[in-house]
Amino acid sequence: MNSFPSRKDLDKILKRYLSGEANAEEIKFVEEYYKFLGKSGGNLNPAKEIEDFEDSNYQAIQNKIASTQQSKIKPLYKYISVAAVMALAFGGFYYAQNDKSSNTKDLTQHQSKTFDILPGENKATLTLADGSKIILDENTATNISDRDGIKISREQDGQLVYTIVNKAVINAGKNIAYNTIETPKGGQYQVILPDGSKVWLNAASSLKYPEAFVGKQRLVELKGEAYFEVAKNKQMPFRVQSQNQNVEVLGTHFNINSYLDDNTVKTTLLEGSIKVSNLKSSKILKPGEQSVNGLAQNALIKVVNDVDTDDEIAWKNGLFQFNDSELKTILNQLERWYDIKIDYDNVPAKRFNGMVPRKSKLSEVLKMLEKTGNIKFELLEGRKLKVLSEK
Repeated sequence: MNSFPSRKDLDKILKRYLSGEANAEEIKFVEEYYKFLGKSGGNLNPAKEIEDFEDSNYQAIQNKIASTQQSKIKPLYKYISVAAVMALAFGGFYYAQNDKSSNTKDLTQHQSKTFDILPGENKATLTLADGSKIILDENTATNISDRDGIKISREQDGQLVYTIVNKAVINAGKNIAYNTIETPKGGQYQVILPDGSKVWLNAASSLKYPEAFVGKQRLVELKGEAYFEVAKNKQMPFRVQSQNQNVEVLGTHFNINSYLDDNTVKTTLLEGSIKVSNLKSSKILKPGEQSVNGLAQNALIKVVNDVDTDDEIAWKNGLFQFNDSELKTILNQLERWYDIKIDYDNVPAKRFNGMVPRKSKLSEVLKMLEKTGNIKFELLEGRKLKVLSEK
């Protein structure tokens, strides 16, 4: 079994296992899978619920495993994703940190220091129209501003909310004030805009937007990565300007990845329809499609069909999720989320499949990469990570 099976194939494998028709490799997969689910304790941040078949037939599978291995497995918790599987036997990785006994001295085999790096959290900086800056974290006051007909507040779970309390004041105003929210490396934040649109900002990203939308369009500017759930308004299209492209929507869900160090802008559509344009071309995307746009002024937009949208928005759901991803791409994500500096001079051309919660410590991610990729890392003082060599 060279890769983790699809949900449809997983159902077939489980049925063959219960009927005694599974081959040796399939038997090993099922038993390793259920052992892992038992050890996880069911405390994962879920991506999706498991399939009905797996849930309803868990007891039968548990009994069959117990009869052959004399081992009991804890009950299957309903909110563990089917895709969230320890797949070491198939060339990928999955890891969930729920082990309270983990010690930072186990960082890597070559780590002499006993320090570790914690994952990112909800934090950002809000810059108001007058230039004043407000640090957004758990210590920030819940009521940030209440003037000119607009209330700005901070919710406890990492949300910045704009609420229009007096439309008359806004309609009478001539100049609309712009705000900017910026997440650092190791930070993320969510914004609910005045029209009700929701925006999730990934690490090292920024969004510039008006305190209220007036006129014929709703225009925002993005740097980095964000997931959008746009409120419908046919009379006022929503537009996102990012590196070398413009996205126009009426109301839909999509993700834009426009980090400069990724060298491309990727826009992935989950629901509805969007128009992606640059100076040379434009494309209409359907759900499940992704546009790929180079940063050069003469770049042409390409469209990729049947994209795994779960991979593209895994970060928003609290996960690192990799599907045949290059190690350099993985390290880029780790650099932003853990606020580290990575030496890319000796990065091998390896690819990985797997999933790991973004709440994991850096050491836990590195250990899994080392075990499954036959590579070594060294975490140095000053938050520097070095890829040493292949084992």
